[in-house]
Amino acid sequence: MRPDLFENMTMVDLSLPIHDDAPIWSAEPRCMVHDWIVKGRKHGSVEPLNMKYYCMSGHQSTHTDAPYHMQDFGDKVHEIPLQRYMGWCKVLDFTEKTLGDHYQPEDFEKRGVEPGDSILIHTGWDRYIKPLDETYFNLDHPHFSEAAIDWALKNKLELIGMDTPSTDPYLEDHPKIFREKDNYPIILELMTNLDQIVNKEVYLLALPLNVSEADGSWVRAVAFVPND
Repeated sequence: MRPDLFENMTMVDLSLPIHDDAPIWSAEPRCMVHDWIVKGRKHGSVEPLNMKYYCMSGHQSTHTDAPYHMQDFGDKVHEIPLQRYMGWCKVLDFTEKTLGDHYQPEDFEKRGVEPGDSILIHTGWDRYIKPLDETYFNLDHPHFSEAAIDWALKNKLELIGMDTPSTDPYLEDHPKIFREKDNYPIILELMTNLDQIVNKEVYLLALPLNVSEADGSWVRAVAFVPND
């Protein structure tokens, strides 16, 4: 029998649930989860099974943005190698950041982020979604300054995940993280439970669905935490 690769690790779910009317940016389509068929329900004949119907944006709940989301020349989800959505990540404590605050290059340097790293940024912002508070989608939530985006690209960060809605929520600035065709980090947004793994190094799996031409996709983000 082959060994269990994660035998000495604890698994932590980093994904928000998808449900009917789940929170979303106001400009994006409402999340709909509908009982299309219900076992035993009678519409003419008795329905023989259960089947739900889902209608939602590719940016619903915990998800990844592909460069094509903001740049016509950018890669789409199906064009990005799956191995980029997995690997060791440093989980950084940014809970001192609040409305109107930006991440600066020195914030990452003093936390020991190195070139090529994958990072998860814990601000505790998911506290505003359980239950939903309008603060959650406030455009002034903690996000990257332009200098920090420059720093991330210069240092070729592999992956950036966060418990906030965006690297930069303003449309005139949001595309900047994807401005280089062949140099961009994987972006994961709307994560949760990062408080359970903060200041640790974890192995992350956050695979997108195989949706053709997609500008974004839901992910089931899971951290595996060494038990030592």
